[in-house]
Amino acid sequence: MQQPSSTMPAPEPVSTLPTPTPPRTTGPIERGLLYFVLAAVIVAICAYKSMSVRDITRAPAWVIYSLVVLVYILSRFVLGAMYHPKLPRGMGDADLPVMAIVVPAYNEERDIQATLHACVSVDYPADKLRVVVVDDCSTDGTLRAIREFERGHPELVVLPQAVNQGKRAAMAVGVRWARDADVFVFIDSDSQIEPSALRKLARYFADPRVGAVAGHTDVANRDVNFLTRMQAVRYYVAFRVYKSAEALFSSVTCCSGCFSGYRREAVDRVLDKWLNQTFLGEPSTYGDDRSLTNFLLRDWRVLYAPDAHAYTVVPETMKKFLRQQMRWKKSWIRESIRACTFMWRKHPIVSSSFYLGIFLPLIAPQIVLKSLVFDPYVQGTLPYWYVGGILAMALLYGLYYRVYRRERLWYHGVLFALFYTAVLVWQFPLALATMRDSKWGTR
Repeated sequence: MQQPSSTMPAPEPVSTLPTPTPPRTTGPIERGLLYFVLAAVIVAICAYKSMSVRDITRAPAWVIYSLVVLVYILSRFVLGAMYHPKLPRGMGDADLPVMAIVVPAYNEERDIQATLHACVSVDYPADKLRVVVVDDCSTDGTLRAIREFERGHPELVVLPQAVNQGKRAAMAVGVRWARDADVFVFIDSDSQIEPSALRKLARYFADPRVGAVAGHTDVANRDVNFLTRMQAVRYYVAFRVYKSAEALFSSVTCCSGCFSGYRREAVDRVLDKWLNQTFLGEPSTYGDDRSLTNFLLRDWRVLYAPDAHAYTVVPETMKKFLRQQMRWKKSWIRESIRACTFMWRKHPIVSSSFYLGIFLPLIAPQIVLKSLVFDPYVQGTLPYWYVGGILAMALLYGLYYRVYRRERLWYHGVLFALFYTAVLVWQFPLALATMRDSKWGTR
């Protein structure tokens, strides 16, 4: 461990990350009523879609696509609800693995101290906890803020880099330092974990077949503006529904960089390949977390821990949000291509769902173009059925959030689904056209 740079401890930093608001959960009676409404919406959607079957002879491709989308989306909710991981009831301190928290940081002067404070404040045996922060040659005051925090926390290990090499290399520096760790926990420098998160995450690694576990992440700055509120609903549904559905078959395709754990043995086997990964002749410099998950998914079980919580800061401006989404789509395309080579070996349900999950987003721009442009302006038919289907599915997402959270944010989930159709879907063809551009999207 590094020694403190001063004998006088620095004052405890004031958290600059937004203070997460504890979610208000619904009561049993209210939840029952909401379940009824949600079931009614699902029945209405199915009835609505069944009416389109009559057009199968006139437009078979359109009808089949519509039904496939319905089955795919509803199956996510059904499979996600079935995920109940079997975990040890309790683990004493002697049974807990040695965990190393690795925080790669670059130009996070505002948030880094709050992130580190959350890391060193976890409820975990001190002799089994390592906290490592790797400053990737920040150009602002990030390293200075880290050093200030270090003075009051001698247990913190600070590894400043002389040259900026990107998040992936920074993560690897932390991995190579913490050689005695059984599990590496990666946390983004703008995220905070709850005090109980590590103990809860550790239970999933009691199964020696588990190589990685994604924690649950909510949005810390959700109340800033309309955009962050939409993302808050989207995050919740994406984790609780989609990751749960994948975890049912031990095949989570992306362990979020906000908060995820990896077994050391699994990481050691792929570290060099992951560091030197290329795509179309260019270094892979984005999608580091999805990429590492993909390297492990071939041979290990990858799970989701809905009870291990973290909070993260999401983009607050449309420009930053769209850049983030473009970077994510590029990494999704690249890693989906890689995963195609082995996902067929997984459970038939998850493998078929995986390949379908690639096909549907890639053809979505053509479907939107046909429904909202070609049909109205060329054929003179208004897209009642298509728009109605989008609205119904959007309502499904919003109501799901409202079932579990007693908050008025639920309708932002509806609006996000519409925003995705109108704006984000067009990023897919652009991402495909610029795949060779490996620049880090937020730097």
